[in-house]
Order: sequence, then structure tokens, then C-alpha cells
Amino acid sequence: MIRFKRYCWLGAAILLAGLFWLFLPDSVKTTDKPVPLKQSKLKDAYDIVVVGGDPEGIAAAVAAARSGQKTLLVDTRPVLGGLMTRGWLNSIDMNYGPGKEILNKGIFQEFFQEIEGDSFDVATAANVFHRMVNQEEDLDVLSSVEAVFPIVNGTVKPLIQPGQSAVTDEMAGDYIMPPDQKPVTVKQERDTGKGIRQPAVNGVQVVLQGQGVRNILAGRVIDATQDADIAAAAGVPFTYGQEDFGNRGRVMAVTLVFKLEGISKADWAKMMLYLNVNRLKAAVGSGDSGERHSGANWRSAWGFDYIMKDYKSRIPQVAMRGLNVGRQRDDSVLINALQVYGIDGLKYQDRRQAAELARQELPHIVRYIKEHVPGFRNARLAGAAPELYVRETRHMQGLYRLTVDDVLENRDFPDRIAFGSYPIDIQATDPHFRGTVVGAPAQYAVPFRCIVPQRVENLLVVGRSAGFDSLAHGSARVIPVGMATGQAAGVAAALSLETGTSFRAMAQDAGLMGQLQRRLAGQGVDLQPIRVPPPPETRHWAYEGLKFMRRYGLAAGGYSNNYRLDEDMPEAQFINGFNVLKLAGLEVKERPVLYAEGNQLTLEDVAYMFARYAGYDYNKKQAYDHFAKLGFWDPRVVEHVRENRGVVTVGAGYMLLKDFTRWLAARPPAEKR
Repeated sequence: MIRFKRYCWLGAAILLAGLFWLFLPDSVKTTDKPVPLKQSKLKDAYDIVVVGGDPEGIAAAVAAARSGQKTLLVDTRPVLGGLMTRGWLNSIDMNYGPGKEILNKGIFQEFFQEIEGDSFDVATAANVFHRMVNQEEDLDVLSSVEAVFPIVNGTVKPLIQPGQSAVTDEMAGDYIMPPDQKPVTVKQERDTGKGIRQPAVNGVQVVLQGQGVRNILAGRVIDATQDADIAAAAGVPFTYGQEDFGNRGRVMAVTLVFKLEGISKADWAKMMLYLNVNRLKAAVGSGDSGERHSGANWRSAWGFDYIMKDYKSRIPQVAMRGLNVGRQRDDSVLINALQVYGIDGLKYQDRRQAAELARQELPHIVRYIKEHVPGFRNARLAGAAPELYVRETRHMQGLYRLTVDDVLENRDFPDRIAFGSYPIDIQATDPHFRGTVVGAPAQYAVPFRCIVPQRVENLLVVGRSAGFDSLAHGSARVIPVGMATGQAAGVAAALSLETGTSFRAMAQDAGLMGQLQRRLAGQGVDLQPIRVPPPPETRHWAYEGLKFMRRYGLAAGGYSNNYRLDEDMPEAQFINGFNVLKLAGLEVKERPVLYAEGNQLTLEDVAYMFARYAGYDYNKKQAYDHFAKLGFWDPRVVEHVRENRGVVTVGAGYMLLKDFTRWLAARPPAEKR
């Protein structure tokens, strides 16, 4: 009865609000007139050049100009905003602090206050970005260039792998080689602070549409391209996709955002009622638990996971996930849900193939949505974004790489430049892995060292390809974090020039880091130290085992950080845990076939499985005794299993897999199979 009353109150509240909304005047059918970018007279040299017109690059350029530096923002697209305005990603993965305040503030909050909310009209976003750059006297803008290349020690550098870059037009045209390889006269590269000279980026070469080539010198360069193309061409080291934890060649799926029309206010109200009631039902345990994190407001809707999981794609490489729906001012909606597997976002041919496959599947997707999703009965397809949403390609090797433990232990750093709090959301990589939420932080810091590359000077890298491990990137790649690090890069570049200090030396100077943080505070950024304690699981006796498995993406706590460490471990889960051996780079000549017997997992079961992998032909008791003679069993694990009726818990299982992986790696070569 109590649950029923709760549903009634919620439904009544939503209906009343919906009725009020329905009687409001119709939404504005046309957006504000487009705000054109200012026409800048291009100079031969700037203090700071920012490459990339995505939100991160805009924040960097505006911050640099506000710091009094002559700045140039370069982009290949005609409209600023990148993924937001060309990729139609019009819903923001917001970062809130423990007190539900917007983290970082600064330039991101300036932008957020001018748009419609957590979902926005892409034309509004473009206009806001254009106004932001137009009003900065020290900021020039150069858009619609054909290509951009770094000048390193006076030499124009092509990308290491020609044809594998998204710097050029996202859907058409290969990345072209620099047509002018003549040496450029530049100042001597700066000292790193350790007496070791490294290659230094001294500017960029831009290929202008129909106007030839122009070399532009710069004191400092900020790479805000989505794939860190400038840094890659300059020689900065990277990992690709999930190779940093053993999943070589695997990346998260790409998405083509699409637009639907024909959804009235009444349809939207119906959708809101359905999603919010189902969220409450799931929260009290009487509905599909997968809808616990669904919901809707007047601008955004997210959910329908259990409806969309039944969608059967005609094209195996294409799949659908739950719908993220963002409303536009003309009452059309943009949907982020369509995923394409096996796409290398650095390759033009792959990007073109992904867009084509997605467009082939879209009519079937829309038909399914119309028939099965509440509120979409009258929807009709109205187009697809001109740019793909590519989630993952390169991960830079910076002076520091943010880790999954940094994120989920709510770690702070003395050289903090931004905060994040978004869950570690790992999207699908193939039909067999449809994505997971590794965990949800309360608040963590991003250190300055994450945007300072190894091996190359005078360069900072911001955005999703900065110095984040691939799992940590699942949280840090979101736009609020990217804009905060972009703003920090702009201010840091100005400070570096003023003090004549390299970025590497700055990162090691506590005084300069304090000065950087004070300057960011002067631009409205909130960088107060984190006061959030580590999460409860860090005090669990098996936390080291959890951390070990989590670093390989084999342990996930979801949005509530519930790793179920004290629950009995299913046999199938333990068997799947042996994937850690491959991810850790251990060679097993013959991967044994193991079957779940349907019984509770005991230490003798575990010993038998270990013996199979180690090449021993033992029964369960013999296997247990063998490992006992070797002194393998951790007394803490044995004791906790004994206290749990002799059954291995999830925490104990993680500890056992950790110990076995390390034991197997340390075996003498003669004993390995």
C-alpha cells in the first residue's frame, strides 16, 4: 500500500506539471540567428596556438586570451563546438560534487548558464561558443582549414601514420601530408628544467582552403584535437584503446547521433511519467532493477534499457543501448544510443564505414522505437549528425597517467587543475561485451601532470586523449572535465611564457603550481582540496584483490560501488576471472577447459582449477595439498573462507586470482608449460 501511494503521488505530480507545461505557448520553432565567427587577420606568430575547436579547445583559448596572451584558435570545421555542435552530442554528462554543486565552475559554468540545461539546442551551443571567443580581443580564430601540422624544432611533422587522423573533415577527405617541408626559422627549444633538451613544438603549419600553406610560430601550443593528432605527429608516446590493460586493439564503440521529429509535448510528458515511475519502482524493488538509473526532466530523458536490449539489429556490427534523449528548441530530439563496433576512429575508411552502417540500420531502429518505446509513436527520422561520436582512440603518456584507483578512491593531488565525479562508464566494445560501470567516484582530482606529454616540450594536451589510463578515461573523458583541463592549459601556457619555465619544470615546482591554481581561481575555478574520504571498500580485507582485478576491467561495482565482496562467488564468475592471466600477459600453452559444476565454490575447487592451469594432473584434494606444500594459501583467505561455511566469497576469489597470477608469473621458466 505504501509503495502504491508513492507511485500515485509521483504520477500525480508529473501529470500536474505536464498539464501546466502543455498549456504553455509552443516552443520556439526557430533558434536565435546564427552568430558568425569574427574574421581575424592571421599573424605570423602568436604567444599561444590552440588546435581544435571542441569545447576543451575553446576553454583553453579563452583562458589564454584572458591571461593577456596573443592567442590563435585553429579548427578544421566551420562551426565551433566540435562534438557538441557537429556530433550533435547535446546532453552533458554532468559532474557534481558531494554537495550537488557543479564541480570546477569556471568557463564551463559560463557556458552552461547560457544554454538550455543538461540537454540543449546545438545551435544555441554554437552561438554561445562563438560569442565567447568573439568577445576576447587577444583571441584570433581560424576555422575551416584543411589540415594542421606541428612544427617541431623548425620542421613540419606529418602524422606518424598518414591517412589515420581525424584532424581533417570528420566524414570526408583523408589527412593530407604537409606540402611544405622547408625548414622554419624558430627559436632554440627550451630547457626541460633537468638540463635535457627534448624536441619542442614551435608552432603549426595550416593548409588553408584554396589559399596555400601558412606557417605560424608559437611560444606554446595546446593540442585540443579529439585524438591528440598534433601530439602524435610531434612524437608524443601513446597507448591505443584498452591495450594498457591487455585488451590490445579493443576500443569502445562509436556512435552516430540521430534526430527524431514528431514528438509533441504530450508525448514527452508520457515519456517522463513512464521513466520516473519506473525508476521509483526499481528503487523500492518492485520493478526492473535496470531502470533504477533511468529518468527524465523537461530537457533530457535517459533509460529504456530493458526495452532496447531486445532490439535485433540487421547488421551484426551495429547495436542499440538504452536511449539518451536530448530535446531541441524546435521540439525535435537527438538520440545517443546507436553503437557501431570494431571501428578505428583514427582511420578515415573506418569512420566512413561506421556512418554508412549506422544509416542503413536507422530505419529499422526508428520503427522499433515507434512500436515499443512510450512517447515515440509518432516519431519520424529527421537526419543524423555530420560527425561521428568517437569515444576512444589514443591515450597519451603524460608525466602522470590518471588511474582507475585514483578515480574510485577519490584521490587528490597537490597539482590539481580540475575535478571529476562522473562514473567510470565503459561502453560496449563488441557483441560479447555490452559495457559496464566500473564504479562511481564522489570526487577526484586531475593533476597538471596529466596534460604534460612525455618526450616533447612546449606542448599541452587536453581532452579525452590526455594522460588518462583507458579505464580512468571512462570518467575523465566527459566535457565538464575536458573544459576544466582546457582552461587550466590556457592559464598554464601563459604562466609558462611569463616565467620562462618549461611545462615539465612547472609540474615539479610547488610554487608555480600554487600560482597556477590561484590564477585559475581568479578565473572562477573552484580548486579547494578534496574533503571526501576514501570509499568503504578500501577498508575491506580483500581490497587488494579487488583493486588487482579492477585494474584489468574484471571487477565492477556499478553506480552504487557494490562489488559484493562478501557474497558467495559463483563458479562461472571465478572461471571467467582467469581472463586476468591473458590480460596480464602470461602465456599458457594450453588453456584448460573448466566447467561450472553448479556447486558452491570451495578451496579444493579453486586448487583443482589452478592445477589445470599450472599443468598438473591432480584431483581436487591432491591439488589443494600440492599448493599447501608450496605455501601458496594466504592464511587470511583460508580463514575467511572457513568462516563463510567453507565457501569462497567474491573478495576471497579476487585475492586468490591475484595470488595465482603473481605466482604463475614468478615460476621459473623450466616449470612453465
